[in-house]
Amino acid sequence: MNIETLAPVIAAWAKMQATSASLANESKQSFNTIFLLALLAQMEPDRSLTPAGPTTAAGRLADGSQVDRTGAPAPSNTSLETLISEVAARYGLPASLLKGVVAAESGFNPGAVSPAGAIGLMQLMPATARALGVNNPFDPAANLDGGARYLKQMLDRFQGNIRMALAAYNAGPGAVEHYRGVPPYRETRAYIDKVLTAARKFESLV
Repeated sequence: MNIETLAPVIAAWAKMQATSASLANESKQSFNTIFLLALLAQMEPDRSLTPAGPTTAAGRLADGSQVDRTGAPAPSNTSLETLISEVAARYGLPASLLKGVVAAESGFNPGAVSPAGAIGLMQLMPATARALGVNNPFDPAANLDGGARYLKQMLDRFQGNIRMALAAYNAGPGAVEHYRGVPPYRETRAYIDKVLTAARKFESLV
């Protein structure tokens, strides 16, 4: 809660209470309602302060739990598949690999939000999304573009090594560089296997 933003409202409310005898009851009730709404608005959690999880771009917990906070209808499988293929081609990525990442990250749910705060199809952390110029990570096209660009950056950074790039996407490039390879994190290793297994399945469907 931000007390500073409530200060003017509280001051006005206190002044009204002091002069309440001279005010109509309807006016008092109206102002009290405004005060209550302002107070409730400030009690909303500040999502920018949500602690980051143990991962970077894909801020997911080990159980992969997520909720859909958009309530918007998901795009059709056909349109989403076309979009993924277009974005993959844009960044020179195998479409099957990008589909594998999306499957592992969000289960193709553009409204997915992890407990750690990662958002959308490719589960971009807010800071990562901002760095990639993704203004609305819930937008499938914007999220895919940002996530694919980040994955491409990781592939370039690790000389095309897919396992290391996926490890960097999940645990951060710093961890990969520190261990000079895939970090010994159970979650990260399971994540890589999950992505590659899904990618092979998608590739076999082509």
